[in-house]
Amino acid sequence: MADGKDKQQQDAAPAKSGGGLMGKLMIAGFMGGVIAIECLLAYLFIPSPDEVAALAEENMTKKLPASLATDEITDSQDEMKNRVEIQLGDYSITIAQRNSSTALRADFTLAGTVLASDESSFMNLMEKHPARFREIVLYELRNSEREDLDDPELGLIKRRILERSNNLFGKPILKTLMFPDFSYIEQ
Repeated sequence: MADGKDKQQQDAAPAKSGGGLMGKLMIAGFMGGVIAIECLLAYLFIPSPDEVAALAEENMTKKLPASLATDEITDSQDEMKNRVEIQLGDYSITIAQRNSSTALRADFTLAGTVLASDESSFMNLMEKHPARFREIVLYELRNSEREDLDDPELGLIKRRILERSNNLFGKPILKTLMFPDFSYIEQ
């Protein structure tokens, strides 16, 4: 009778669920294969950044008429020939750093360009407002951040000085600014 009871307990015991190690390995292999195929397809069909840049450039040149590109180059070269460089002064300034015990010492020469036809009127404006122009330059340098001074082209500083000085002169007579000699050190 004991044998009959054991047999009933074995029949009543639930069967183990899960496929065992072999089933799990098959699922993992299938998933790995799908991922490998997706990666291969992405590698074959997604273009590289260089290919995207080349396609974008090709599309832009197709859309632009050839005469437009050459006209812009010619116009800018003609305008550059009609500009005159003017020295706007030598500057030496100490810039206090906010929340720091250090200061920056900046020494630079400022130059600008104006159209040749506007040279005499610009010189008259500079004779009328030399102190205010100098104040604009010094103000913009004092209010610039260290990152602005680290910019190799000093782009933000140039734009701010140009905007404020052309407002002072009443018209956009000053076309560009240059810092042919610029250096600063931390003190």
